[in-house]
Amino acid sequence: EMKESIYKTKDTVLTIIKIINRLDKKINKYKKDNDNYEFTDIAKMAISVLEKNDGIRNELKESLNEIMIDEYQDTSSLQEDFISLIANHNVYMVGDIKQSIYRFRNACSDIFQNKYDRYKRNDEGCAIDLNSNFRSRKEVLEDINIMFKELMTLNIGGADYKKDHVIEYGN
Repeated sequence: EMKESIYKTKDTVLTIIKIINRLDKKINKYKKDNDNYEFTDIAKMAISVLEKNDGIRNELKESLNEIMIDEYQDTSSLQEDFISLIANHNVYMVGDIKQSIYRFRNACSDIFQNKYDRYKRNDEGCAIDLNSNFRSRKEVLEDINIMFKELMTLNIGGADYKKDHVIEYGN
């Protein structure tokens, strides 16, 4: 019954998809005609330029001594694609998966977690855990650890808190 119910919506769904595709074409034409782009459009254009022009990509790659990224846990796949095109074994990232809050802006904490796991194995890079907290009282950190050890797992929260993310009192 559920399957039949879903199949009955097929014509409606196809009509909605057609409308969305037409709207997308009109919006893109408007943007191009008026030279009025959104951040995502510009990012896609930059990636396209780098992918199609080895000379430009290599010149940019060679000109950058370091690429430093803060809040890496909030990186989107589009940003990661751009970074990978200009990286030359010179990318330094800082992030905390427990602080990933921008999924609504296409941030993908899996990018952080997958790279963190590879770097922990010294595969393609090196992970350095900065788990010492010098700003908070010991009692506060103990309470945070008690809660997150129970609440945060790979399945819920995207991090193995007990294994890699316990905060240590640093003072």
